[in-house]
Amino acid sequence: MRNSKGQFEKGLSPWNKGSKGFNPSPETQFKSGETHLGENHPSWKGGVQIVHNDCIHLWAGNGVRLRRPRKIYEDNFGPIPPGYVVIHKDNNRYNDSPENLEAISRAENLKRNRT
Repeated sequence: MRNSKGQFEKGLSPWNKGSKGFNPSPETQFKSGETHLGENHPSWKGGVQIVHNDCIHLWAGNGVRLRRPRKIYEDNFGPIPPGYVVIHKDNNRYNDSPENLEAISRAENLKRNRT
């Protein structure tokens, strides 16, 4: 219990006293069997997340996101070789048509981004 100044009363302590790192309240933690995950969540937007400075991500399960360009490339052209990245040819990170996607080596990507 806290007093009018927001301080804990003498002899009482917060629930997380002595714990280190991020430790959310037990009331806000996900529990097994939670029904408001993914498609059942009231804020569900079809599993698509648009990130301000990045490409579009897709929901692939609880706590797992996939980059949509990478998924589309792999669906159309097969697996991406190790050491390669998928880029957008027209530099529009939201244009994920297969014709606009290209897998290039990381070294080539560095060369292109230096100029």
